[in-house]
Amino acid sequence: MNINFHHLRAFTEVARQGSFTLAAEQLHLTQPAVSKAVGNLEDVLGISLLERTSRQVKLTPAGEALFAHARSIFTLEQAALEDLAARRGLRKGRLTIGASTTIAAYWLAQDLTHFLELYPDLEVRVSSGNTQTMAHQVLEGEVEVALVEGPVADERLDCRLWRNEPLVLVAAAHLAGHGLMVEHCRWILREEGSGTGLVVAGYLARKGLTPAHRVVVESNQAAVQMVVAGAGVAMVPAIMAAPYLSRGELQQLPWTGEELLRPLSKITLRGRPPSPARQAFERLLGENLGLRTQELTARP
Repeated sequence: MNINFHHLRAFTEVARQGSFTLAAEQLHLTQPAVSKAVGNLEDVLGISLLERTSRQVKLTPAGEALFAHARSIFTLEQAALEDLAARRGLRKGRLTIGASTTIAAYWLAQDLTHFLELYPDLEVRVSSGNTQTMAHQVLEGEVEVALVEGPVADERLDCRLWRNEPLVLVAAAHLAGHGLMVEHCRWILREEGSGTGLVVAGYLARKGLTPAHRVVVESNQAAVQMVVAGAGVAMVPAIMAAPYLSRGELQQLPWTGEELLRPLSKITLRGRPPSPARQAFERLLGENLGLRTQELTARP
């Protein structure tokens, strides 16, 4: 036995108004249409719901019971519609963002603060890790959108350039002034799965450099600290090296022939409909940082 909700709505309005005519006016239907709907409902349920007289309509005991249930049903329906309307209007809801470690620490805070000023009632969760970890979380549906280092070559992901970030080659200041030759230095490199590591490997390959000695670390911040301590040289984001350069703890080394940049990308799962919150966040990124819409291809 299935209840037709159009019939149930007609019955509920008749019970509320105590009149087929008034119910028809509220539902913008004809009185015969409302009467037929209630009659069909009674036929399906196999029980009389209303006592009809020439002067009034009264609920039977069965009608009283169904009316109580129907009011709860339509109250829940209204609550659901209001909840969805609030989510469309970004007055409630949740957004999960992934970010590579450097982006989370240095680039995301300002945009996220602006976003939360615009939509203060949203719940936002930020997950961070290396590019490979963020790509996995997008694929698993754990985050809706992620900002990562470098392009990601996976046909299941939509990968678009967000911005190009400058890199600098640096050494400890007390070592840089002693005829340092980078081809003979120990290099501080990022771990496998790191977008920065992939980009730096490309620069080294194009220069024909194969570091004989290396230290592998799991964050750019760790790389900077290792260089400050004098452990070797590293190619790191300029934004991270800037304070140490200004204090004279690091010195920038020349790199001729090409500008040192790493692409920062926005990745999402292909075919996943964007939530209103994600749409608003991506719109803000585009407004603030000139989001380019062309897809990236993987680089060596």
